[in-house]
Amino acid sequence: MTEYPRPDASKVPDFLEDRGPAEYFHGRTKILDNFGKLLEHAVQTDRGTTFLIQGAPGVGKTALLEEMAIDAMENRWDVVKINFDDLYNPVHMAQTLGKPYISRKQTARKVDSKLLSIEHIKEVAGDSSVSHVLEKMNPKRGVLLILDEAQYIGRFFNTPNELAVTSTLNRIHNGELPHPVILLAAGLGMSKASFGDLGVSRFKGGCFVELGALSKGSERAVIHDWIIKEGDAKRDPTPWIDAIAQETHGWPQHITAYGDAAARQIQKDKGRMTPEGLEVVYRVGKQRREAYYRQRIGKFYGDQLQCLASSISNNPLGEPISRLAIISSLAKTYDDDKAEDLLKDFIEKGILEKGRKGLSIPIPSMHTWLKEEYGSDAS
Repeated sequence: MTEYPRPDASKVPDFLEDRGPAEYFHGRTKILDNFGKLLEHAVQTDRGTTFLIQGAPGVGKTALLEEMAIDAMENRWDVVKINFDDLYNPVHMAQTLGKPYISRKQTARKVDSKLLSIEHIKEVAGDSSVSHVLEKMNPKRGVLLILDEAQYIGRFFNTPNELAVTSTLNRIHNGELPHPVILLAAGLGMSKASFGDLGVSRFKGGCFVELGALSKGSERAVIHDWIIKEGDAKRDPTPWIDAIAQETHGWPQHITAYGDAAARQIQKDKGRMTPEGLEVVYRVGKQRREAYYRQRIGKFYGDQLQCLASSISNNPLGEPISRLAIISSLAKTYDDDKAEDLLKDFIEKGILEKGRKGLSIPIPSMHTWLKEEYGSDAS
């Protein structure tokens, strides 16, 4: 069997980082409203829970986490970013609780207080229970624990640390601590199933979100900010907004790629928006978008991606893909076990996503790109 080289993402220059807080944030109002209500409800009932956000890479999960953290801080909640070790290791959790969250957005209010003092950390760090460490906190109103890349939490299943992690998650999720603690988690599309492996399968109304593309209005508002606030455009930006929105499909990563390119070009042209400048924006935005796709598929070899492209060749953009069709396509080249493993890998990397009607490629325009790059007609 012919071995194809891995795709090389380094050949496309000027690739923007696809993680972190959004430079310009609009939309997600229903999610933020539900989260605000949860904060108030938790204080009133003195009970926290879990709030889970899942979605494909580049959909804006980390940016949304930042906005929610800011909302919590403005409501006098203590905010801490935790990692997986903290969920089973009381020493790590105690040390993490001694580090206040600092927002990366300049407009956010910084938190100076610590949930645990150095003396308190020494006192509880040797305790055998993470839950006991959490009990020792003394929050102003409540504690928001932020966990990113939450899809990996399922890897504790059938490990020596499973019982400890399950105990910690259940006490938080069921509101069994003596003060409100909310675990705000975000990850790829298998995150809910990963929590389910550890016994957390039901979420309160509004506390589970499958994040998708921005609405048309929010998308246009973000592009507007890039052009006007960042680019300092001197005229009506509507024609450029219309043109860029045709390429970004409401996807935050794409909006950032094209919006930043537009702002830089307008700055270079001293506030003017010319047809020639827009062509540059198209070219740079497309290069960045394709570099982003190549980073997403970097784990896979060309023959594996050809099998995936073959399985979606007759599927219209946005339509669900039969799991059997993908497995059948993979099984033409690999044995059944390898085909199943590859399907899991595609899902874990966010290239495929499970839905109610089947699997789909969640990133707009990546469906078309995969067929063009790895389909039977690709040169």
